[in-house]
Amino acid sequence: KTLVDIAKSQDAEVGDGTTSVVLLAGEFLKQVKPYVEEGVHPRIVIKAIRKALQLSMEKIDSLAVKIEKSNTTEHRALLEKCAATALSSKLIHQQKDFFSKIVVDAVLSLDDLLPLNMIGIKKVQGGLS
Repeated sequence: KTLVDIAKSQDAEVGDGTTSVVLLAGEFLKQVKPYVEEGVHPRIVIKAIRKALQLSMEKIDSLAVKIEKSNTTEHRALLEKCAATALSSKLIHQQKDFFSKIVVDAVLSLDDLLPLNMIGIKKVQGGLS
């Protein structure tokens, strides 16, 4: 039930990644189970998970790629790759190259003063009417 709730929460918040979240949560539970069975207090387990999160975030920050906006061709290519990756698991994955160009065109046409968090995503239920 908890994994179902996690998947529903992920879908409601982001609209994608439900499988990844369930697999990740399942792996966390699998790794923690022996410690719980040995009687390690849940607070210690949670503290360890939070420490692992902190270390993971530090590692991700160290691996982050700087985006040079001065080279517009390279910048656009990187944005298109990011958009194509995001579209890979969608129903339109076969046309991801086409749609990634449209997405990048739309984002790049925005005013520089517009905060990126103002870009909305419209979710539309699929299927036949």
